[in-house]
Amino acid sequence: MTRKHPNLRVKLLRQLRPWHRRIGIVSTLLVIFIAITGVLINHSNHLSLDTAHVKQAWLLDYYGIKAPTDVALYQNSPQTLLSTANQLWLNDKLALEASGPILAAVTHNEMIVAIDSHHLYLLSPQGELFETQSLATGLPSDIEAIGQTDQLWLKTATGLYLADSDLIEWTATQPYAAIDWIKPVESTKTAEFAQQIRASHLSWERVLLDLHSGRVFGSLGPWLMDLVALSLLIMAFTGCYIWLQQKPAKRKKKV
Repeated sequence: MTRKHPNLRVKLLRQLRPWHRRIGIVSTLLVIFIAITGVLINHSNHLSLDTAHVKQAWLLDYYGIKAPTDVALYQNSPQTLLSTANQLWLNDKLALEASGPILAAVTHNEMIVAIDSHHLYLLSPQGELFETQSLATGLPSDIEAIGQTDQLWLKTATGLYLADSDLIEWTATQPYAAIDWIKPVESTKTAEFAQQIRASHLSWERVLLDLHSGRVFGSLGPWLMDLVALSLLIMAFTGCYIWLQQKPAKRKKKV
């Protein structure tokens, strides 16, 4: 007797089973990874991941986040008050993004006052912006510096201006005593502050979101996630096919 060759269905099943197992193993690992990151993202508020800053230098380097080099410290206690370019920082929190480079900042009458060349910003001790003054509200133009005695002074290209007690009206006048013009304070902790600002630009929630979506892998990331979805579809179709082909055979054995 001549031995019969396996039919097409049996050949196909033999080919599908090992590939089904291989794809299943890889897909399982990826699904576990996506599930874990998804659970962490879902509970990021409870785990404080949205406010936890990434301090690992290699990860910050990977995201292209560099430490600022233009840190100007104006106050070290009771709170840290400093600026980088047009940003004002209160401790490690970004309090203000000004319209131009910040020239100086100072605490005056329980208010934080910051200036750029054309604006004055009033903030609460917690860093909440209360008011922005400009030429339209009567603020002198071409501001160069801010200083204080018992009151607040502005130095401009056209002269000196004194603020009233409510910091609303500005009057051109000359001082009777020397004005303490606000300048950056020298500190050995400037580099440490720069690293804190660098870390504040990236939270662990952002990293988890990028891992979950695949964006952390760059332009190939979305394609990787598409590959995961495709592998799951292949798993589903091949699994259903194998099960349907084996189901009649199992019924025959039971009879």
